[in-house]
Amino acid sequence: MGKNLQIKSPALARRALIVLCAVIAGAVLAAPFYLSNNQGKLNGKVSIAVYTHDMGPHLAVMEQFDKVLRSGVFYPRWLPDFNKGYGLAWTNFYPPGFYYLTSLVNLAVKDWTKTLFLVSALGLALSGLTSYFLARQFYGTLASAVAALVYMAGPYHVLDLYWRGAMPEFVGFILVPLIIYFAFRLGTEGKTRHYAGLGFFHGLFLMTHIPVAFLMTYLLGFYAIVRAVRERDWRIALRLGLGVSISIMLSAIYLLPSIMELKYAVEPFSNLFPYNSSYITLLPGADSFRAVVNASFAVQAAALLTAIAILRWVRPTSSDLGSVGGRAREEGNSQTGLWVLMGLTTTFMCTSLSIYVSSLIPKIDVVSFAWRWLVLVGLFVSLVVGAAIDHLRASKYLNPIGLWAGRAGISAVVLLNIWITLYAVIGGALSNPPFNPFLQFVEAGFSPRGSTNPLDIPDTALVMIQPQSGAFEISRWDPTYHEFHVSVSEPSQIRLKTYNFQGWVARVDGQRTPIQSDPDGAQQIDVAPGIHDVRVSFDTTGPRAAGTVLSAIGLLMIIGLTFKGRPQGEMVRDEPSVAKTEFDDKAAEPGSITPAGTKTQWFKRFAGISIVLVVATAILVMTIRRFNSAKTTSPSNVTTQPGTAPAPQSPSGSQGGDSEVRLYLPGKESVMVALDDAAWNDLIAALSRRDERALESLAASERILMVETGTRVRPIETTMGRVKVRILEGPYVMKEGWVGERWLR
Repeated sequence: MGKNLQIKSPALARRALIVLCAVIAGAVLAAPFYLSNNQGKLNGKVSIAVYTHDMGPHLAVMEQFDKVLRSGVFYPRWLPDFNKGYGLAWTNFYPPGFYYLTSLVNLAVKDWTKTLFLVSALGLALSGLTSYFLARQFYGTLASAVAALVYMAGPYHVLDLYWRGAMPEFVGFILVPLIIYFAFRLGTEGKTRHYAGLGFFHGLFLMTHIPVAFLMTYLLGFYAIVRAVRERDWRIALRLGLGVSISIMLSAIYLLPSIMELKYAVEPFSNLFPYNSSYITLLPGADSFRAVVNASFAVQAAALLTAIAILRWVRPTSSDLGSVGGRAREEGNSQTGLWVLMGLTTTFMCTSLSIYVSSLIPKIDVVSFAWRWLVLVGLFVSLVVGAAIDHLRASKYLNPIGLWAGRAGISAVVLLNIWITLYAVIGGALSNPPFNPFLQFVEAGFSPRGSTNPLDIPDTALVMIQPQSGAFEISRWDPTYHEFHVSVSEPSQIRLKTYNFQGWVARVDGQRTPIQSDPDGAQQIDVAPGIHDVRVSFDTTGPRAAGTVLSAIGLLMIIGLTFKGRPQGEMVRDEPSVAKTEFDDKAAEPGSITPAGTKTQWFKRFAGISIVLVVATAILVMTIRRFNSAKTTSPSNVTTQPGTAPAPQSPSGSQGGDSEVRLYLPGKESVMVALDDAAWNDLIAALSRRDERALESLAASERILMVETGTRVRPIETTMGRVKVRILEGPYVMKEGWVGERWLR
């Protein structure tokens, strides 16, 4: 027994060290975003150092989601405080997975800045660990470690945090390697637990970030077909198809209502950000964000091509590869060709050359941005880099000059990727203006169809009675439940300060009563003369109930498949496989056989890694508290220059900054500037309908200006989704008007 423990201790120590290194690396990469220019709490709201595209909405939704969750609602689909208190069904259409995660973390740390920092740092760490785990199925320790570093610290991965604030997509990087792992295992072995693994992790991805999960679904189909043709075994495609079907069933609680109820909501995003206008072209532009995306694409493509060249040039034998850690068995090594194909395919899909392929993909506009393929590019680039390193290490017959040339080439592209991450992504983002959270979140997207734009809707009392002779008393006004009493002497209408949307149900004196919509889209209930008890609740609907049942069935299937056919002895021993998953490099040898294993040994492994994670998390919490206490400034210390507006902010109705930016609309020669609120509403309506005649009419009446792309402007006021700007050059100099928030670079 003592001998067995001596054999296992070094392996456990290596695992713990790998986990600790990943956590530290994640903290180092994430820390500058939160600590570089922290401005403390402004107006009672948390402040984050760097302005990003999407962090403001996600932070607002995090807080609202948590509020509704704490009120006892298992799946918060309605966020009540948005849109001046009229509410918004945001999470009925946007995946809720990330917000469940942040609510769980915030339960422990009770601070949203610390929550985001921990999610960011541990998200980076876990993405490194999952990519390392995947690479170790095929390659040695060194190659897998470098592959994990390339994936974890890839430019686009870190850009998701520092420039975009796209936190659900950022967290999704953790799941991509696990999905590919179970897809590989399912195609190779077809065991029931592999169906469960693919169904669970891909379903979780669908529940976390639908655009990239949408791309992953199509990529899995492509992988299944290519592998089935290559191995002449169509069972592979069938297995993967069944695994994806389980994932869709698991995520039905979100997918089914979001698809079936979208017809009741405004959805302007796919028209505002069409997929075919976001290809990477590498052409220079005036947009610093676009330049960073282009640089991220270029260095990842360079790494991929360099690694492919090494794989073509250096061709060690199978026995040579087996000597590098004993991992790359014949089947595992054969996957390298598929990783190369997947890397080239996903890289190609980022470019405008793929337009004829993209046009054949149904619902591709769900993705919005073609450069989101870079999430998947990052994984396959890292795997091909790992394969190239293994080939260089295994080659015994390559001349020294050729060997050093190969090492220098792969080292150069790896270091170039890290340099772009540090210099262009992190360094460039830190020069952006500081971000201040919304004072009030206003968003027209996913508001009820036919309702007044929330920017223009009147800010009224919670309950209004027409005629005004009536009286009311509110008993409860919870996020998804309102209860009050009314007394009216004649037939009256009660108006509630809540948008009327699918799922809201009214009961007057216990009897279900129809809810109508007033001209603004707010709830309106008719009552007869007398004293009434009125209760209004946000209940389930048919699609939501059906989705919940399907998800429950999917979860039960995953649990059943996980344990089906696994007797107790199998669950506690290392089983032979095509490619083992230990972290050490030693293949099993006579005289140093890994013990069959017991539950106690598995518990020790799990406990050891868990302790390391807990300790590392505690260290991160203490570090962020120390930095916050040292760097936090009071609001009185935040100054602006006399005669200028404060720094750019995102809160609805807040003032914009004095920095100059440029108008930019991908693929367009001019940008539409609406001169007033009414023109803006008409412009958005015309864009949503793709009504070219209405757009021409607006331009002819000079209610909107067609301003050349690249024109310098100064933001002077920002609300959710749009910015009021002053034009600084050209024929419309000093004119002011509204543009989309994403139309500025």
